Amino acid sequence: MQVCYGPLFGQGSDSTSFPNNVTFRQENWVPLEEPSTATEMFDVILCLSVTKWVHLNWGDHGIRSMFHKMYRSIRPGGKLILECQHWNGYARRKKLTPAIYKNYSEIHIRPEEFPHYLMTIGFEDWQTLGVPYHSQKGFRRQLWCSRSLFLLHVIASSLPKAG
Repeated sequence: MQVCYGPLFGQGSDSTSFPNNVTFRQENWVPLEEPSTATEMFDVILCLSVTKWVHLNWGDHGIRSMFHKMYRSIRPGGKLILECQHWNGYARRKKLTPAIYKNYSEIHIRPEEFPHYLMTIGFEDWQTLGVPYHSQKGFRRQLWCSRSLFLLHVIASSLPKAG
């Protein structure tokens, strides 16, 4: 289910300039099956505090599917801003359900490996934006930013779908 918030300050006379051109959307980014049509394109995708839950609920397949959907949904040269939970935080939640425990025990891609994996699918120029301060130590997580690689977007969009 998709929920949309925005623009930030209501409709202005010029809805194409900042801040009237900024909207926030909440939706499920773990596709259960590959889409048959093109996805909507965004300039920036902001992914905060969800990678652990995607990983625990859908395993490596879910995290890879989410990252691929993000790549397909970012305009060439667009940005992905990503905050990943630490691996030790996964262990604290692994016994919530039997399915989560099974997924946890089968995870091979650890959060610290996400930037490398994302580069293999077409993101580049990884930068660490820093670690924002939070009163709770568990929420002090590194923010990463990457740009989608234009050439791979063009190649990927021109390849036939596997069928």
